[in-house]
Amino acid sequence: MNFDSFLYNTRPFLNYLFDFYGNLDDMKLSTVINDAGNADNVSLIVVDMINGFCKSGLLSSPRIGGIIEPIKNLINASYRMGIKNILFINDAHAIEATEFADYPKHCVKGTDESSIVEELLEIIKEQPQIYEKNSLNVFFGGEFDDGNSFLKKIVSMLKEGKSTFIIVGNCTDLCVYQTAISIKMIANANNLRINVIVPENCVETYDISVKTAERLKIIPHDGDLTHVMFLYHMKLNGINIVKELLEE
Repeated sequence: MNFDSFLYNTRPFLNYLFDFYGNLDDMKLSTVINDAGNADNVSLIVVDMINGFCKSGLLSSPRIGGIIEPIKNLINASYRMGIKNILFINDAHAIEATEFADYPKHCVKGTDESSIVEELLEIIKEQPQIYEKNSLNVFFGGEFDDGNSFLKKIVSMLKEGKSTFIIVGNCTDLCVYQTAISIKMIANANNLRINVIVPENCVETYDISVKTAERLKIIPHDGDLTHVMFLYHMKLNGINIVKELLEE
């Protein structure tokens, strides 16, 4: 297949993708709660909103920093609507993490980079529930001798009838995607009906242009296209993608 035929063949899908993204609907938090039965059945999961991705370090990005305020607004609105179960998933790598062969060294456990950004930390009403990970997927985190604490938490919540999971943070195509898909697949494997919701205004990914990638001899990453593609792929797998979750 040459480039011209590739463009010709993919144009209808790209048009569909553009329409999908441009026509996302808002959803009211009250609707989310009513569909779940009550606010106790709704959980908000905040992925990697930490300094090393938002403010400083080799993998920090202004695109990621830009969703701090929408996530802060959603957390405050969730509290006002009675949603109290808020969980944080944070990169907290071993100092010689194997992942550093694939990505620059970042978010080492115990450093400021692995800490939740102050804007979010200061509004949490109780001791934050933090689950640390040493890989992109928190379900493969945890110590070998202690099992996976986040997996245990999700399984326990599902057994208790917790049916709705709102997932925000970064990156759309990496940790957010893997968290959302993993929760949905665990539920599917156990024939449980759940609602996984990803509000587009509260997720983001990084951008590396082809020109910059060639200069740095790394792999390029188009943030806009990748963001939309992975929102679509989550939608394809039964995850509810909305533009924004509104309090009113």
